[in-house]
Amino acid sequence: MQHRGAIVEYVARTSGLSFSILAARVGISRNTLYNRFKEKNLSFDFILALGRILHYNFSAHFPEMTPDAALPDDLRPELFEFERKYNNLLERYNWLLRFLLKKSQDANQHVLHEQVKALINASSF
Repeated sequence: MQHRGAIVEYVARTSGLSFSILAARVGISRNTLYNRFKEKNLSFDFILALGRILHYNFSAHFPEMTPDAALPDDLRPELFEFERKYNNLLERYNWLLRFLLKKSQDANQHVLHEQVKALINASSF
């Protein structure tokens, strides 16, 4: 099976558009964009969205991809918006955990520090 994320990353890199701009146009952070490129089974909805921004037809790489394979067109933007909001929330959550971990260490709060570390380990994605 093809690694979808790697193929999409290659196309994005050769497009000449910076990843910062691409991520902003998709509505996610650059870190999230890099993480998405690591996904072997990157969703076709996300690939289609990037294709629209890059003006690139990914169907040459993924012939099984059709614009209306999974959802009616009127639901696609809504689903993509939910995914963008979820990724944004996840980034903020991870930032908050790192912040709490640092503050608990700085304040010599060993119990809190260990609890935050346990929470981070339990919620690793």
